[in-house]
Amino acid sequence: MIEFSMRKAALAAFCATFASASNAQGNTVEGWTILRHNESGACVMEKVNEDGYLFRIGKTEAGGRFEYVAVYTKDKDVKLYGNVAKKVEIDMDGLRFPAKATGDLRDDGYRGAYVKTDDPAFSEALARKYVLTVDPDSKTPFAISLDGTFKAMAATSDCEAESMAASTVSDDSKRGELEAAAQASWASLLGQNERAKEMSESATAALVFPKVTKAGLGIGAETGNGVLYEGDVSTGYYRTSSVAVGALAGVQTYGYAIMFMSDDALAKFKSKKGYELGVDGSIAVIEAGATAKVDTTNIKADTVAFVFDEKGLMASAAVEGSRIKPIN
Repeated sequence: MIEFSMRKAALAAFCATFASASNAQGNTVEGWTILRHNESGACVMEKVNEDGYLFRIGKTEAGGRFEYVAVYTKDKDVKLYGNVAKKVEIDMDGLRFPAKATGDLRDDGYRGAYVKTDDPAFSEALARKYVLTVDPDSKTPFAISLDGTFKAMAATSDCEAESMAASTVSDDSKRGELEAAAQASWASLLGQNERAKEMSESATAALVFPKVTKAGLGIGAETGNGVLYEGDVSTGYYRTSSVAVGALAGVQTYGYAIMFMSDDALAKFKSKKGYELGVDGSIAVIEAGATAKVDTTNIKADTVAFVFDEKGLMASAAVEGSRIKPIN
């Protein structure tokens, strides 16, 4: 157990520059609160420990890699100097990173310092490791629990994707680009795959995500925007996200279409603010390589999914567990 006086001495070695995420909605994941700044759209994750220290993990810009780790306190006895830098060493479960800590004095009463790095392995370690220790070989090491960071980092990226998705559909030209891409993907799927064409004739509606992109190293999040079609009419815009369970190994982008096989299945989907495939309704994923002709009378699932890339239908690409939310 590190004594409080030791924590004071080491505090200046580790914190973040992100100003307080004002006017943001908070969502707690694994003990970390996810905050989004309304103006920039950037999201950060933070938590306060039993001693009142605020820990924060953040980014330089929305959609980028996690680069900042911070510790703040309101203890006025802690001696800190704004913008004064000091070399430190970061240990995460035995993995060492040399770094530079810079003091940060905020206007809201919090005082601390931050470490910024461009090393992608640092982001990976933040997501995968359990304890971060500053200057582990010194007399005043400072340890931070990384419990729950993997899911919280994915939620932070999801938070930013939601913000960017809302911006996309609020812009007429970008909304037009999304609809054009969705229509092209849908036409390509039906034109290249007889099974998809046959099932579309029985479907009540289709939700098409033309491009789902893996967000980055370490966090594992995948996001994309899509359009819901009822007949030939687009009736809504949606965002999909998952924790890197959808794409094949090495695949950075893919798309998928969901067909709702009954009015009840569509109504159930539209009634929810957040819909999880395979949980809120049954789903059958039709894979490439299936040789048997699809008998639509034997499909018992609420929804049927086809996953594809620029080469056509993909094999063994799971979308179960993906979360779908309307874009407001």
